[in-house]
Amino acid sequence: MRGYTLIEAIIYIAILAVLAVTFISLLFTMTRAYVNFRLTRDIVSSSSLALERMIGEIRRAEAVNVSSALNIPLGQLVLDTTDNSGSATTMDFFLSNGVLMIKEGSGAAASTTSARVTVDNLVFRQINTPKSSAMKVEMTLSASRGEVTRTEKFYATAVLRGSY
Repeated sequence: MRGYTLIEAIIYIAILAVLAVTFISLLFTMTRAYVNFRLTRDIVSSSSLALERMIGEIRRAEAVNVSSALNIPLGQLVLDTTDNSGSATTMDFFLSNGVLMIKEGSGAAASTTSARVTVDNLVFRQINTPKSSAMKVEMTLSASRGEVTRTEKFYATAVLRGSY
C-alpha cells in the first residue's frame, strides 16, 4: 500500500486552506450585504410611513400654526386642521430623542418611526405663493447594527388644502 508523500500532503493542505479562506471571506461578505439590506429596509420603511402620514396631514390641514418651528434642523410642525367629527384641532409633528412623534390635539403623542431607526434631522419649510401654501419636509434617518451604519435623506412636499 502506497501512502501520501510529504509534498502531496502540503499541496492538499494548501488547497484546503485556500478553499476555507475563500468560503469564510464569502460568508463575511454575504453577512455584511445582508446587514446593509436590513438597515436600508428599516430606514426606507420608516421614512415611507412617516412621510405618508405627514404629507396626508399637511394636505388635509387648513393652515400652519404659528407655534411651528420652521427652517431649523430639529423642527416642529403644528397644523390647524379638523378631526374626524369636523371639530377644529391641531396636528403636531416633532422629534423626541431621535423619534418622530405625532400628537393630535390634546391627545397623547405616538411614534411614527421604527425603534430601530433614528431621525437625525427634520426640517419643515413653508412655501408661499400668491395662490397657495405648501410645506416641504426634509428628513434624515439613520440605523446601525454593529459597526455598520446607514444614513439616508428623504424629501416630500404637499400643498395645504386650506390655502387654495
